[in-house]
Amino acid sequence: MTPWAATLKASRRGEKLSAWAAEVGRRRPADTELTFDASSNMLRDLVSRGLVKMTDLQDDPEWFFEAHRIIAEHGDDLGSGFWTRFTVQFNLFAGTVLAAGRPAHVAQLQEMQAAGELGCFALTEKFAGVSSGMVVETVAAFDAASRTFVLRSPNEGAVKNWISQGFCADKSVVIA
Repeated sequence: MTPWAATLKASRRGEKLSAWAAEVGRRRPADTELTFDASSNMLRDLVSRGLVKMTDLQDDPEWFFEAHRIIAEHGDDLGSGFWTRFTVQFNLFAGTVLAAGRPAHVAQLQEMQAAGELGCFALTEKFAGVSSGMVVETVAAFDAASRTFVLRSPNEGAVKNWISQGFCADKSVVIA
C-alpha cells in the first residue's frame, strides 16, 4: 500500500469513528450522566462495529493512537467514564493479550470483536495498590480436569480487589 493510500484509509476510518462518537453524543440527553449499562453498551457497539479493532495496536499502531485522539476529542459527547472503558478494552485487555498471548489468544480477540464482547483487566491486589504489577502475589494454577484456572491468594492482602471493567466483561486478563 502506498503512503498516500494508507493515509486515505486512516482518514476514512477516522471519519467513521468521529461520526459514530458524534451520533452517540446526539442520542445522549444533555447534562445527563451516563449509566454504567449505557456506557458498557456504547463500548459493545463500538467493538462490534470494528471501527477500532482489538488487534490495531499490533496491526496498525498509527491508527490505534489516532483512534485514541478521536475518542478523547469526543469525550464530552461520550460521557464521563467512556474514555476509561475504551483504554481498558483496547490497551489493558487487548494490549496484554497481544503482548503476552499465543496466536490462539489473538484469534479469540477477533472472535470477541465480531460478537461485541468486552474484556477486563485484573491486576490490582488489596495491599499493593493500583500499580501492583511488581508485587502480585496471586497464583494461577491450571486445573486440567475442569480446563480452568484456579486463582489462589496466599493472604488477605493478595486478593484481587479492583478489576477494571469487571462488572461488564465477557473475558478477563488476570495478572498472577
